[in-house]
Amino acid sequence: MIQIVFGWDDDHLHRFHIYGKDYGIAYVGGLSFSDNPYAVYLDDFEFDVGDRFTYEYNFFELWLHDIRIEAIETVSTSPSGPFCIKGNGMPSATKYDEVERTMDLVKAIVNSDKSTTVEDILCQIEALDAVRFNRKKVNHRLADMSD
Repeated sequence: MIQIVFGWDDDHLHRFHIYGKDYGIAYVGGLSFSDNPYAVYLDDFEFDVGDRFTYEYNFFELWLHDIRIEAIETVSTSPSGPFCIKGNGMPSATKYDEVERTMDLVKAIVNSDKSTTVEDILCQIEALDAVRFNRKKVNHRLADMSD
């Protein structure tokens, strides 16, 4: 889910660090892990609200994500699959990047005419999504994943 949120395609080594132990999928030339990643589930850790763990992606760039359990729902009042409730920013993107991409999109819209289609400005939309967290788009990708 984290890779979907950030638009990554499993191109780099990664691991979780939970309760003092590393978990992940072993790759040739990479780290090895003592547990079978296909037999470990989040429920196995019996998290409490406020518990934290980390996810590290791309060991060369050291993208470290601090994950906190904000709520545990016992009654299913939410979508049946995974969903994102909040997010902020993208790795290595600055506020300047977001403003610049927003202005590029606005210019494309202002300079459009009757023959302009969404496809014509799609590259500006995608560039903005690359630097600004888009929860709605993330949840569409997560829903597609669980279908």
